[in-house]
Amino acid sequence: MAEKTPTITGASGLHRIPSLRGTENYNTWRIQMEDILTDLDLYSYVDGTNERPEPKIKIRVTGRKDDDGNDLPDLEVGDDDSAYTEWIKADRKALSNIRLRVEGNVLTHIQSCKYSADAWNLLAATFQVKGTVGLIDLQRKFFSHRMSDSEDIEEHIQRMRGWFQQINDIAPNSCTEADWITTLVASLPDSWDTFTQSVSFEFDTEDKNKLANQVSDLRSRIMAGAHRRNTQQPDDTGQPNAEVQVEAHSSPTIQIKAVNQTEDSTHQEKLGMAMPARI
Repeated sequence: MAEKTPTITGASGLHRIPSLRGTENYNTWRIQMEDILTDLDLYSYVDGTNERPEPKIKIRVTGRKDDDGNDLPDLEVGDDDSAYTEWIKADRKALSNIRLRVEGNVLTHIQSCKYSADAWNLLAATFQVKGTVGLIDLQRKFFSHRMSDSEDIEEHIQRMRGWFQQINDIAPNSCTEADWITTLVASLPDSWDTFTQSVSFEFDTEDKNKLANQVSDLRSRIMAGAHRRNTQQPDDTGQPNAEVQVEAHSSPTIQIKAVNQTEDSTHQEKLGMAMPARI
């Protein structure tokens, strides 16, 4: 099922991504949010490189009088504080962009955050898988998962790729591209056995460009194979499009070629009588 995309108006509506739901899509969401915030020139506020300036204190002078002894309004003395004001405005925009792209159950974690960096770091601490236990859990999912025949191949590839990337986020370079494509092929269901047995797993791991081409080619073959399978799905009767089954209440099932509906019933009866029943 396709993921819901939040409806966002204004400048932030130019960037539409699936909302953050939790641990399962945090890694993908984080990468996409980094790109969005970078495009909006706001990522430096989120990652802390653009530090918040200290507000300048203005001194209020009271009790002033003119030469005739009349009271004068209070006077504020201090430098212009536009830098602080602009920083607060930009950081608030970054915070809004983050909040607009999370589900309601996730928003509860960051609704009280005042600054974008606080919200960003809190989401990472809450939903980013870390540590040995998290790594083992991801590896178990990645290497043991099997695709079902009813599962969409693109969703399956996205899920497997997500686990692969999270593993390498925790333990960089622990899982190679060759590991990724080999595990993907191994995760295909038994109905793909003819395809998987035809795959050569002799990868050129020394040449990154050749390896990337081999991985890309194999992934394309998987997608093409899935497309062919989808075009060969059974019709509404549950049988392959090339033939139908005729069942009699008092006799064994007789399998015949589908007859055009415009042909008369006499021809169908003759054709049926001509076929010996299979016992």
